[in-house]
Amino acid sequence: MFSDHASSQKPDSRLPRYVQIRDDLAQRINQRTWATGIALPSEDKLAAEYSVSVSTMRKVLDALVQDGLVERIRGLGTFVSRSFERSSMLRFVRFRGTKGNELPTAQILATKILPAPEKAAQQLRLSPGQTALYMHRCRSFGGEIVLVEHIWLPLPKFEKLSAYLESNSPVLLYPVYESECDVLVARAVDDLTAQPLTDQDAKLFQLTQGTMAIQIERTMHDHVGAPVEWRLSYIPADRFHYTVEIK
Repeated sequence: MFSDHASSQKPDSRLPRYVQIRDDLAQRINQRTWATGIALPSEDKLAAEYSVSVSTMRKVLDALVQDGLVERIRGLGTFVSRSFERSSMLRFVRFRGTKGNELPTAQILATKILPAPEKAAQQLRLSPGQTALYMHRCRSFGGEIVLVEHIWLPLPKFEKLSAYLESNSPVLLYPVYESECDVLVARAVDDLTAQPLTDQDAKLFQLTQGTMAIQIERTMHDHVGAPVEWRLSYIPADRFHYTVEIK
């Protein structure tokens, strides 16, 4: 059995059975059949629902774990992932002189509805000239700006966010995407390069125009693979920090 929501795309019957089920479960997650942090039915129940063996359903769930859509917690079950908890841009920032429980803050510098620039339109799969919600944002720690971001979001998907941001400056955006716009993020693709700062961003960092910074270009996707956010984030080179473990 496959989900019968009107907005669902039926899985491609030419694909292997476990791939069809994986795609269908991804759609159901994206449609909030199970909320973030909520356990999916057991392997036995899902296997019975889709009329497949438990081993096939285990293969399906393994694929969803690999895709970052769900996570297994031993002894508790399989849960819809909270992707925002592991995708914060602040993991790239080296903090200096941390004080107790002091936390980074966020400030929305500007929001506008504008025609998306060519690269944003391409990454968000928008038509040329199609409008999008633009957000200029900074993150600070100890009174010092450590991260500046330019974020583009597709419309009409994010129409409600514009009004919300007029009176709110949330520290974390991805939970707000979910609560205000019913958009659940799942997978980020980050591309890191060194780029000179524009005069506008350099002034925010109290640096000179052309100072080199690390640019993080991110395209964020939802649980069915559709792009829902494109952003450019900048961190001064002396503030950049990145650790990766390879096994």
